[in-house]
Amino acid sequence: MLDQLFKESSSGYSIIRIESKREWGMRLSNGRFERVSSGWDSGMGVQAFTEDGAAGFASTDVLNLEAGRTVLQRAVSLAERNAKIGAERNREIFKASPIIEDSDDSRAYSFEHFSLAELQTKVLNLHQRLRERNSEIAWQTSFRQVEDLWCIGRSDGTRVTFVIPRAVLMHQGTVRENGRAQSTLVHRSGVDVGILLLEQEDAYLENKAIERSEFARAVCKAPQLPSGHYPLVIDYGLAKGLAHEAFGHAVESDHMKESVLGEKGKLKKGLKVARSGVHIVDGPLVGDWAYQPFSANGLRRETVEIVKDGTLLSGLGDIFSANEAGMNVTGAGRAESYGHIPLPRMTNIRLTVDPEIPLPQIGDLWEEVRQVRQVLKEKGELREEGKHLLLLGYRGGQVNPKTGDFVFQCEGMIDLADPSLTVYQPSIFSGKILSALQAIRAGLGQGCYDVIGTCGKSGQSVPSSGGSHRYLLLDQDDQVSLGGE
Repeated sequence: MLDQLFKESSSGYSIIRIESKREWGMRLSNGRFERVSSGWDSGMGVQAFTEDGAAGFASTDVLNLEAGRTVLQRAVSLAERNAKIGAERNREIFKASPIIEDSDDSRAYSFEHFSLAELQTKVLNLHQRLRERNSEIAWQTSFRQVEDLWCIGRSDGTRVTFVIPRAVLMHQGTVRENGRAQSTLVHRSGVDVGILLLEQEDAYLENKAIERSEFARAVCKAPQLPSGHYPLVIDYGLAKGLAHEAFGHAVESDHMKESVLGEKGKLKKGLKVARSGVHIVDGPLVGDWAYQPFSANGLRRETVEIVKDGTLLSGLGDIFSANEAGMNVTGAGRAESYGHIPLPRMTNIRLTVDPEIPLPQIGDLWEEVRQVRQVLKEKGELREEGKHLLLLGYRGGQVNPKTGDFVFQCEGMIDLADPSLTVYQPSIFSGKILSALQAIRAGLGQGCYDVIGTCGKSGQSVPSSGGSHRYLLLDQDDQVSLGGE
C-alpha cells in the first residue's frame, strides 16, 4: 500500500506512518477485579511537504488504499494551503538518508500466548498471594501488556517496520497508621507475559511490595524533617526523575529558546554542568519499557552522550528542530500515535558516575540501607554530625526548564548519620538543575535503568524510562533544599 500511495502522490515529499496497536489490561483491588480491558487501534498519519517545505498533516483510522489516498490528498492540500498563507518552512527532511530495515522482535512469548482469561487467573493468583502475606494493607494489583506495530515510509524510499512490545506488573499498597495514610507502588516490567512467569517463581515484586509497605508504615509514624540543606543520597528512582524531568527535557531540540541550557536558541555545548566523571546518556535499550529503534520520522534512533565527564556535549535532536538548536539530528522524534506529529523526546535516560562505589547485592530493604551506611562510612563519605539523608522513591514533581528550578517528592527519608536510622516523612526535594548536578559526587552500586513512567509533552504521552546507580551521593548545596510538605 505504501508504494502505491507514494507512486500516486503529487506532493514534494511525504511521510506516511501506519500503526496497529493492541492492549490487554486488568486491575484488582483487595481481592476483586475492578477492571478488565482489551483494546485495539490502527490507523495512518500523513505529513506532506511542498517543495519549499510548508507542511500539512492528516490522519485516518481506516487502513485501506482508498482511505490512504484520501488522507494523503488532505495532507497535501493542507501543505499547499499553509504555503499560500506564509506558514513556516522546513526542508530538513529532504536531506535525510533513506533506510530500509525491519527491526527484530525481542519477545519470547507472543501477545496471545495466554488468553485474556488465563491472564486474569495468573494475575489474581499473584494478587492473592500478596494479600496472604499482609491482609491489613489495602492492596491493588494491575497488569498491562501492549503490542505496538509501526510501519513508516518516506518519499525517498525509506521503509522501516518495528514492533514495540511492553508489559508491566504493579503492586500498590496503602498503609494506615497513626491517623495517616501512606502508599507505595512497585513494578516489574518487560516485553511480554514472561514477567508473570518469573514472578510466580521468585516473588521478587511481592517481596519488594512487602518491604516498601513496612517502610510506608514507618513513615506514617515518622516526624517531619526541619527544612534545610543537607548532604543527600538518592535512590535510582529519584535519580531518574532528576535526569528526565530536570535535565532531559532541557536538552530537547524544540526547547532551546526556553531552556536554561540554551542561549539565543542554541544548545550551550561545552558548558560544564557537573563534576568530571558524571555522565548522562539517552538511547533505546532492547527489552526496555520505552524502547524504540527508529524515530517516528523513519530515522534511526541514536544513543546520545548528553553529558560526558561533566561537560554538556549534545542534545536530543529532532530532524525539524536540531539544526536551529545547534545540534546533530539524533532521531529523537517520537509520537504518541499515528494521529500525532512527532516531537523530540527521551527514551531511556541514565545518569552514571565514575568511579562506582561497589555495593553488595542485598534483597532486604533495611539490610541494604544498613549496607549503604556502612559502605559510606568505610569510604569516608558519611557525614556523622548533623543529618545525612537517604531519599527513597520518586513520587513525581515539576520543573521549569527556562529557569532550571525543580520540585520533586519522595516516599520517605532515612537519616544515615543516625545509627538507629531514623525515618522522616516525605519532604519536598527542590532546587536548581545545575546545582543538583554539580552536587553529585559518586554513584553507589551497579546501574539500574528500569524505572518506568509516562512522559507528557504538548498533549502527547509516551512511555519513558531510565535510572542510575542504585544510589547517587550529593554534597550539601545551598541551592538544593529539603523540607516542607
